[in-house]
Amino acid sequence: MTRSRWTRALALLFAFGLAAAACGGDETGFAPAIVEDAATDDAGADAAPADADEPADADAAEPAAVEEEDDEPADLGQVVVAEGANCAADLPPLEPGTFAPSGDFVYAISLPANSLNPHDDQTPATFAYYGWIYEGLVRQNADGSVVPWLARCWETNDSGTEVTFYLHEGITFHDGAPFNADAVVANVEFVKTAGPPQVIPPVAGQLGIVDTIEALDEHTVKFNLKGPGEILLLSGLIRNSGLMVSPASLGDAAASPMGTGPYAWSESSPDLTQIDLAANADYWQPGLVGLETARLVVAIDQIARVDAFNAGQYDASVVLLNDLDLLITGDVTSNFTVRIGFVVADWTGQQIPQLANREVRCAMAQALNRQGIQARLNAPGSENNQFATGPSDYAWIDDLDVPDFDIEAAKARFEATGEEGFTFTNGHLPAGFWPVLSSAWGTALAELGITMQNEALDPPSGGEMFGRLARGQHPVQIIPFNEPNALMSLVARTGEAGFNPSKVSPDGVVELVAAARGKNFVDGEADVAAAWKIMLEECIFIVNNTLTTVIAYQDGVDGVHHTQGIPIHFWPHGVTKS
Repeated sequence: MTRSRWTRALALLFAFGLAAAACGGDETGFAPAIVEDAATDDAGADAAPADADEPADADAAEPAAVEEEDDEPADLGQVVVAEGANCAADLPPLEPGTFAPSGDFVYAISLPANSLNPHDDQTPATFAYYGWIYEGLVRQNADGSVVPWLARCWETNDSGTEVTFYLHEGITFHDGAPFNADAVVANVEFVKTAGPPQVIPPVAGQLGIVDTIEALDEHTVKFNLKGPGEILLLSGLIRNSGLMVSPASLGDAAASPMGTGPYAWSESSPDLTQIDLAANADYWQPGLVGLETARLVVAIDQIARVDAFNAGQYDASVVLLNDLDLLITGDVTSNFTVRIGFVVADWTGQQIPQLANREVRCAMAQALNRQGIQARLNAPGSENNQFATGPSDYAWIDDLDVPDFDIEAAKARFEATGEEGFTFTNGHLPAGFWPVLSSAWGTALAELGITMQNEALDPPSGGEMFGRLARGQHPVQIIPFNEPNALMSLVARTGEAGFNPSKVSPDGVVELVAAARGKNFVDGEADVAAAWKIMLEECIFIVNNTLTTVIAYQDGVDGVHHTQGIPIHFWPHGVTKS
């Protein structure tokens, strides 16, 4: 092994955004698990969870009602790997801190999760639950880099085909089972082979680069890859596929959610509208457990949710941008998160011949009134034709050339193709903003002579959403671009991971993806952006807008921080309540 990963410090990822200077110190009962005095690489305060359900102004600055934060988040749980250090032997021991949780915490979100099994769902709302319970070998920093977590560090061979992880010792799952190399092997093999309904195809596809995995000893595990692909492996391990479940619960995690996280599941309602968690006294970094209990509550009605927050029933709550003036207490933070768009799954024209014509697809894109849809959702916003939301986001493309909304220009563009009108189906989730987006676009397409028949998914889950896309069931499908890494999202839609029914991609994309796969996250960024630009400018992906979450939090809540582009399932560590 010749390359050690990584030299960057572990910056803890939090979720709602508070002045973080007050979190992580001894006064809160948190002893930062700093193991080496080294320079850290914390990113700024751009932040976002993945359970948001409202469109945001993707091009504008923060709303006036949202105060900017001046302080950087505290460096809780740092694990620093010195440049050139032998990953297996030269790392200093972890300093876990002192277990001193205090207080009960209630967080109200706006959408229910579908499951407590991290492998059978991709719905953004579900990410609000996972990280309280589950963790992975690695996690993603605010700057996009991937750093160790349950693994102390990792090494990659010169060819990029073998990645070896060295695990922290003494970690246990909530059921008392040891977290070790055998547990990692069991999880990875389960994700790759179990199949639906326990593991949905998108999650299995996240580990598609893995050929075999083997335990070298109790705390060392080696991934043998199908080709050069450290970056692709890490892209999967920071997602659902990398969250570790106790081997005894594999196949039954929905009913028996057992992870290694800072909070253990106590009970939940059958519909998951309430989930009760308790501090994990055996957590491997006990200083990062700040609360005695945490209750996650789904409160769908926005006004009732705000009223209950104002009355002090919730310590934190999701609030719509346009209802910020209803708050009479607390503070808020607001950042961008999930990209929502329409995927033209049949762009080669196998089902709908007209969709093979780029000008037809771009005329359809030009008929999508992003601003009008946001107005119907009663949320401020503006057009967003980018895959990402701005220069600080992980997939920003600064010179993207795709058509802006212009219904008359769209009609003229479609007429110039000489193609006849056609009918197709679009699949979407049945509640919230999904029907609004679909019906609004369908109305505009009708002016072009195109009929879009909207079909709500049954069962109404993110797993079924991605399953239908993978099966090519709908020529066009609305879907969230909620990957924390742009390469994983790109690979999943270029035919390499089963999301692209045509199994082909525009000229140049496969080559760029292959080039990125042989590099690390930083060096591969330019290749990923270039590949996304091709896909977007071919109007295969018609980006609608960007969703956001505004979180209101009461006085006395500390240590919560959003990180842009990172799923909310990374945020429980460090939350305290005085």
